[in-house]
Amino acid sequence: MLYSVSPKQWAGVGLAVCLGALAAALYLQIVLNWFPCPLCIVQRYAYLVAAIGFLGLLLVGPRSWLAKGLMGAVVLAVLGGLGTAAYHVWVLSNPMQTCGVDPLQTRLNELPWVAYWPDMFVADGLCTAEYPPLLGLSLPMWSGIGFVLLGLVLYLARRNARRLRRSW
Repeated sequence: MLYSVSPKQWAGVGLAVCLGALAAALYLQIVLNWFPCPLCIVQRYAYLVAAIGFLGLLLVGPRSWLAKGLMGAVVLAVLGGLGTAAYHVWVLSNPMQTCGVDPLQTRLNELPWVAYWPDMFVADGLCTAEYPPLLGLSLPMWSGIGFVLLGLVLYLARRNARRLRRSW
């Protein structure tokens, strides 16, 4: 069954996962008042870059040089997001370490596009803030699972592209 799914369909799945993660982040922030910390915002940027990469993969031909560049951007976004999520889990498990109000938060909040969508990009929380777990896992753990899922989607898309004798 997994062999019958085309690489473009896998890119659509990856895009849906990214947009779902960003929508969930906004829901938790706006409805439940879970304020994002700098590490949360970095993970949002990683999901955004991956979403743009998957969208580009949906639009370009599988053999183009642009597809290879977009795939590289998705790989970097997934690895960067997964690393940030893992560090965030470590910070939560070691509450004496905090990212608090630090230069990263100041720099993230001063980026020019933050003014256009502050709900998505303003870091105004603490990394050690205790929020209730969702189904037994902390939010950074769920984010890490999302990045692992994106990596799996990218792997399956690449494998199916090779199986279909197309390079992606």
